[in-house]
Amino acid sequence: MSEFDLLSYVQPPDGWFAVVGIHSDKSARQLLVATREEVDKVAAKFIAQQRNVFFGVAKFATDSDRTKENVQSLKALWLDIDCGEDKAAVNPKTGRPNGYIDQATGLSALRDFCKLVGLPKPTLVNSGRGIHVYWVLDKVVTQREWEPVAARLRKLCFTHGLHVDTAVFEVSRILRIPGTLNFKDDPPKPVVVMNVAPPVAFSEFCRLLGVEETPVAAPRVKRELTALGKAMMNNVESKFSTLMVRSAKGSGCRQLLSCFQERATLEEPRWFNALSIAKFCSDRDTAIHKMSEGHPDYDYAVVEKKAQGIKGPHSCEEFEAKNPGGCDGCPHKGKITSPIVLGRDVIRATEEDNTVTVEDEEGEVEEHQIPAYPFPFFRGKTGGVYVQGDGDEEEPRLVYEHDLYVVKLMHDPLAGFVVVLKVHLPQDGVREFVIPNVSVTERGELRKALSKVGVVGTEAKFALIASYILASIREHQFKRKAELMRLQFGWADKDSKFIVGDREISKDGVYHSPPSTVTGSLAHNFEVRGTLEAWKEVFKLYGREGLEVQAFAALSGFGAPLLKFTGQKGAIINLIHSRSGTGKTTVLRMANSVFGHPENLLGTPDDTKVGRIIKVGILNNIVNTIDELTNTSGEDFSQLAYAYSQGRGKDKAKSNANELRENHITWRTITLSSSNASFAEKLMAVKNTPEGELMRLLEFKVEYTDAEVITVAEGKHLFDHVLDDNYGTAGELYIRWLVGNLEEAVSTMLRVQKKIDQELRLSQRERNYSAIVAANITGGLIAKQLGLIDWDVKRIFNVVAPKILDLGADAVASANSASSVIGDYIYRHNHNILVVEDGVDNRSQMQKFPVLEPRGALLIRYEPDTKRLFFSVREFKKDCVENQVNYKDILKELETNGVLLEVTTKRLAKGSKIVAPGVRALVFDCSNPDFINMDHVAPPPKSDEG
Repeated sequence: MSEFDLLSYVQPPDGWFAVVGIHSDKSARQLLVATREEVDKVAAKFIAQQRNVFFGVAKFATDSDRTKENVQSLKALWLDIDCGEDKAAVNPKTGRPNGYIDQATGLSALRDFCKLVGLPKPTLVNSGRGIHVYWVLDKVVTQREWEPVAARLRKLCFTHGLHVDTAVFEVSRILRIPGTLNFKDDPPKPVVVMNVAPPVAFSEFCRLLGVEETPVAAPRVKRELTALGKAMMNNVESKFSTLMVRSAKGSGCRQLLSCFQERATLEEPRWFNALSIAKFCSDRDTAIHKMSEGHPDYDYAVVEKKAQGIKGPHSCEEFEAKNPGGCDGCPHKGKITSPIVLGRDVIRATEEDNTVTVEDEEGEVEEHQIPAYPFPFFRGKTGGVYVQGDGDEEEPRLVYEHDLYVVKLMHDPLAGFVVVLKVHLPQDGVREFVIPNVSVTERGELRKALSKVGVVGTEAKFALIASYILASIREHQFKRKAELMRLQFGWADKDSKFIVGDREISKDGVYHSPPSTVTGSLAHNFEVRGTLEAWKEVFKLYGREGLEVQAFAALSGFGAPLLKFTGQKGAIINLIHSRSGTGKTTVLRMANSVFGHPENLLGTPDDTKVGRIIKVGILNNIVNTIDELTNTSGEDFSQLAYAYSQGRGKDKAKSNANELRENHITWRTITLSSSNASFAEKLMAVKNTPEGELMRLLEFKVEYTDAEVITVAEGKHLFDHVLDDNYGTAGELYIRWLVGNLEEAVSTMLRVQKKIDQELRLSQRERNYSAIVAANITGGLIAKQLGLIDWDVKRIFNVVAPKILDLGADAVASANSASSVIGDYIYRHNHNILVVEDGVDNRSQMQKFPVLEPRGALLIRYEPDTKRLFFSVREFKKDCVENQVNYKDILKELETNGVLLEVTTKRLAKGSKIVAPGVRALVFDCSNPDFINMDHVAPPPKSDEG
């Protein structure tokens, strides 16, 4: 750059600098910066890019843009005289040249113009081709004062034939920065200062041009600081001791340092300047006296009185006026308005400041303890993250304006190590979020993750934030072991803890447990909302007589966490009614409300099979609800019943290796469902022996609720409104008692289960019935003991018990006898039967004609004369497998009853037109009274005599 700092000379001291870089391809870049040092850095960068570099001669109020409206003030008037053969040619549009043949001709024309108008000698800059002309003013002027003078200057240039660029008479005009290069020529030409003239009085300049000086406009109304601006201001103080240390090291104020060093002989005007800075620093009480002690006339009271009369910190101009030349060589000259800014420091938060209370959306006040940040980062008194400079003379830099900090390190079994953070946003409250460590170390991924939760900033800011987060992680790694993130809710750590949403409940209390990548999809549905009393008002409805079935099903919310301790993995309670409006869905919502959101936790008919398994695996020991399974087929429900009772998801192979993935999907819980049709009936329609599924299913028919039990208005108010705003409260209290008294709870449940087994005479076959009833009844008893419900649990059991006995009887009846299996096989294959006598016609001694011939593949042969029935072994065995019937058990029973005679080779097509070899066949005796009467299939043949 040029040795003479033209910009500091021609520009006002306050405001934003505009720097513009224009490439030969006309592409332009513009930046508004705060300091002179930044101007030089940006200019150097643009030069390296072979850009022509310009500056806005005016200073701007904000860093938003370089527009006329944003101009803050000016301190010069200027001309731009273009030179070159193309510029000297007459412009056909104007009838006059745009400039001069060369700089010498241009300078001659400028001298003639100045003499003619009477203007003083200007400051000149060689722009590489043309000439930039400046008349530096003796004071800063506003746009309102400047524009009439510039307009008059333009008119005089035109009138007296001085060929200038008419576009420069615009308040936000840019001109070349001395010390840069003009890339319009090859090689590029330097831009240099040719002559520096003294400032001219603005009033004199107006007089010479014949312009009346514009009255000074009314003071601009001071803009109100934004909330962020106020917060940042509250974090900053100017400290006199800091200012003096920096001054001694050369980065502060030379004038102040001189005042302090010469205080014994200092004249009062200069002492008054120094005192004005000391008074408005945070260490005012000591600073004003340190600045005064040593003077022969020092008096404590006089100093205090003098300080009281000072209205504000004096400006650099006032220091220079009282001590001309004292600011020469100051690195801050022209960049600041008062030395007080050189003592700025950020107020650091104390331990007390780090205890922050925040009001949430519902008006509840939460207390947050913000940790100490890792060195060299620290928290400002009112928030924000800062980083300390390399030395005392460097002011700390702002990293992020709001509170942002690492809460803990955790290990997610699927995502690896992660960091849990919190951010305090002024309008959106406190947000907790999780970022995998692999994203923290990738700048782009970190920026995306932070932006999602509202943490935004420039590229430079993100670089500082990344360094801060990495430093926090390293510090946490030295302090404590990373915690394990949970992959499912329910019991954990050898049943010493219970996970609900983002809470970990143990004997010691309730602690925050950030959701993992798996549980995050459901965790938000398990918040505690509203009051326990409001929830109890809704749940109390099912304690009324006539609602025992609904009450028993709703108790699954309390029973599900206990099911694990019965030894069973899972079962289904299905509520059925052929019509809607009976309150089946409401029961499911009530069960959900024990721990979480009544509606959002409901499974839907559109959920996929895989999605259902993943969900129940996440819930683990919390009740699982599925609404409206009516359209589910018997086959699909059979699979669902087995899946839910197995308590474990399917094993899967890794895509790129010959090994299994680790299976985290396990559970032990109750699934509560609803449908308009009986699944027991569907199962028996598609399978011969669905006993296994039926023993995993408790199915209750729900009747319409009598209006006298629950009125429509009452139900609508409590179920549809109150419940949606009050949930999760009971579950937390219930689990807190369970984890502290688990041994007692399990012991109670086992006693209850034993008593149930005795009263209902349940066998090992009904172990699922026994487990579900014991878990729900025990859960109800504990909930009543804790005051969560006030139901007659004994009455509920007495109503439900007979229904359970009926279910058991139906399941046993569904286990068809062997003869029924044979009959069902014949019925389903009645088009595949050949009915023909084994003997011959007594008259013709020839094989008799078939009574019935197959219309498809031949699978069955019946001989009316011998009463023998033949099945193809291969086809019957295949049918048993498809229908989940035990082939060996069927044959054993039929053999014991004397029905199965033998297994032999038989030509099933004998006596028909079909030609086929013999096959292995089962031979049954249809004359056995305990077996099938085949006469309905083939009437007895007429006698030969008939």
